[in-house]
Amino acid sequence: MLELMGPAGESSTMSGKDQGIKIKAQLHCAVLKWKQALRSSRNESEVTSALGAINSLLSSAKSVSITEGQQRSLKDAFPGERTDTEWRRFQEEFAKSQYISLGQCIIEQLSLDWFSKSGHSGRDGRSFLEEFFLVGPPHDAVMLLCSSVYESSPSFKRNQCLSYLERLLQSGRIADLFWDQCRDQDRIYSVRITATWDKLINLLASLPDKMANTLKTENWDVFLPQQYFKTIAQDLLRTLHRVHQHISDSKDCSLVFVSHLLGKVCLCGHSATIFDLLLPPLLKLSSEDFIWSRICVRLLAGGPERSLEVILDCILRKVPWYGHMSRLLGDTVLNNQKVKFLLTNKFLLLRYSGNDLVLQNLIGYLADSPSRATLVPTVLSMILEAWSDGSALKHTSYEQHLYITKAILICTAHLRQKAIDEHKDALLHIVMRGMQAHLNTPIARLRTLGMVVGESLSKKLTPEVAALSFEYQSDDTSASLLALLTVPEDPGLDSIIGNLKELELGSSQGDTTDNDGDGGKPLRDVSSPAEEELDSDDDLEPCDMSGDTKVTKVKEPVYIRDCMEGLLARDNPDLVEASLRVAEKLIRKKPDNLSEVAVEFSKILLHLEDSYHTEKFTDLKMSGLRALTVLCPVKVATYMTEQFYDRNYNIRQRIDMLEVLSGAAQELSSPGASRDVSPDPTADQLIPINQIPGTENWREIVQKRIDSKTRRFASASKGSPDSSANRFAPVAGHFFFPLMKTYDSPMNTMNLLGGDFFLLGRLVHTLAMVLHAAQNTMICRQMAKSLLEFIWVIRYHTEPYVRQVVMFAVAMVIISVPPHTVTTDLQGDLIECQMWLEDIVERDPEPECKKQAAETILLLQQTINKELKDGEG
Repeated sequence: MLELMGPAGESSTMSGKDQGIKIKAQLHCAVLKWKQALRSSRNESEVTSALGAINSLLSSAKSVSITEGQQRSLKDAFPGERTDTEWRRFQEEFAKSQYISLGQCIIEQLSLDWFSKSGHSGRDGRSFLEEFFLVGPPHDAVMLLCSSVYESSPSFKRNQCLSYLERLLQSGRIADLFWDQCRDQDRIYSVRITATWDKLINLLASLPDKMANTLKTENWDVFLPQQYFKTIAQDLLRTLHRVHQHISDSKDCSLVFVSHLLGKVCLCGHSATIFDLLLPPLLKLSSEDFIWSRICVRLLAGGPERSLEVILDCILRKVPWYGHMSRLLGDTVLNNQKVKFLLTNKFLLLRYSGNDLVLQNLIGYLADSPSRATLVPTVLSMILEAWSDGSALKHTSYEQHLYITKAILICTAHLRQKAIDEHKDALLHIVMRGMQAHLNTPIARLRTLGMVVGESLSKKLTPEVAALSFEYQSDDTSASLLALLTVPEDPGLDSIIGNLKELELGSSQGDTTDNDGDGGKPLRDVSSPAEEELDSDDDLEPCDMSGDTKVTKVKEPVYIRDCMEGLLARDNPDLVEASLRVAEKLIRKKPDNLSEVAVEFSKILLHLEDSYHTEKFTDLKMSGLRALTVLCPVKVATYMTEQFYDRNYNIRQRIDMLEVLSGAAQELSSPGASRDVSPDPTADQLIPINQIPGTENWREIVQKRIDSKTRRFASASKGSPDSSANRFAPVAGHFFFPLMKTYDSPMNTMNLLGGDFFLLGRLVHTLAMVLHAAQNTMICRQMAKSLLEFIWVIRYHTEPYVRQVVMFAVAMVIISVPPHTVTTDLQGDLIECQMWLEDIVERDPEPECKKQAAETILLLQQTINKELKDGEG
């Protein structure tokens, strides 16, 4: 019996091969016959019959068995009786080998004359044509139609292909295309499909762009990106629902094609559009079912590596809470090295975002699982190293540094106690080094970042020790940074889906959610209207307290020596405050002995400290010093410039000296800007007769009579502005030259060319302001030349702040010196300055320095051009 079975099996195999060859031969003959009818037949019924037979062969793919009507239409091409299995083999072979060639033949024949021949009573050939593209293999149909549109010029054929493509997109056949790539196929068919993946993915991802280039102003709405990708998103979700059902039935399927297509769409620049539509339903579904979570992981992380950055960036920006990141990505960061590099390195150090949600989602995702939480201290140590680097602090933008600071604070909020115990010492060492770099910077907002991080990390890492505390000005930035130390809570799924646009699927069932009614109790009772009226204070008018004066326990000093003694009364804070408040007023009254006590008074104010937290202490102190310098410029300016290089002063006091000199120089140089305080009028003073009520000045009476008798034939000329002497011109040298004498001599308390670069910048700024105040004076040219020589030594200083101040000084020279002096006496110096500024524009790493250098060059060129035009005129 076994011997008989062997030959029978071989005979069956051979008959199967012969049958396959026979089917191919018969199908080839039938296709040639149909092509001949479509190309050359002038009989309308022949064309319609051929189209009907073709669509009957395609329609059998949608039925369990071929219908009698379809068999009748196929009798001429395939005579004889056949089983459903044989018809199925005909259909599969036609889809594999003959559909594309027959489709090309049909598209070639599309014309208005040929299309009119396909009309027939009942179901005409036009319906058969449409079904050919809608029922056939969707990937082949899409390629045929798109290729025809791209290659053809405006014509009837192109419009018909566009119409068929529109119906194909709107009928849901793209979902069938996706599903064909996801489900298991036999080996030969799978190889064929895989070979066309790249071409198909590129076609689907770039279809809106290519349609726009081809159709230009005649583009159809269905091919616009917003509408097209909405259709693609709907079909993707339908496919994912079928994948979910397939996996639930314990069947295998693949998401490689779909994930590659999603990655390609994102690389083409449509990530925001596609994720606006895909993300809400994926968030909802992944929170309800673990299988959906697995599907999301494969979909988002299974694409090509070059698309992962775009996909992850879009997810980080759009997911509303970090807890959902685990459902979308799983443990991909541990399994995929590209994802690990992006999330733990590139997104933190090589780019920045103004959206805090990006960092909240990224770091929250790393800390959300025990398996991933080990990455948090590593990431924190890495970004702290970058944050603490003094060189990076100088050469990175403020926005980038603020982004890294936010990442540090969010990591601190998510840091677990076990990680703190293991890495506390190393983290504290880095933080202290970084705080020193931040506190040394002259930029106030960077110092604030260092203080906030130092306070927060020291409190988190060493709770048992008193935390660091700094005094910095609270603003929106510092408040937002401190808010990051609180881990965001889950806002709830209902609010998430409510805030996002959820895609409606025609094929999926609507999900129902339970909405809470008004059963919740209010947090507090609402007062009755009667109680509100009783408690209302709206009818009370506020008192005007603007004219109230502060009541003091001591009497304000009236004489300048009493004021000086009051400022030295350390044991009487009320007297110190009262004396400080009247100091400027008494000084500007110009008492006779002011020149005798000016230097001593300046010394008292300069060394005065805010021991009692006096309101507006700094403003009152500086106003008094400025008044002394204005009224006794030579003595006080000489004292200030000498004391600036003395050893017994701190940085704050030296900055105060510079501010006083700069402010006093500007006040002295301003005409009519005197702030002299005249003595208070007393009752025993004589009043001029012309100011007594009821009397008039006799000169006014005479002038009125003259004006009434005078006839004028032209308007009176306007009077010239009041002239006043430049009070700063005689004393400008005392403010300027002594400040440059020993700047290069280091001392224990000050090293201008070393670590005290901030003070060096303030010194150059003060010299520039003094020069500007001395414009239009005889000594201005000499001061400008000395300033250019002074700043030339430090023009390539390593600190951007100093370089910016040097450029400011050059600009002040150009503005303050007369244009003819710029082009004659200072020509050589300013040419060298221009070459240096051009070098700054080309090579300086700081964007602000480049911008300021370009503006200074423009100012210099404008000044030279103006002088040349004036010389020619």
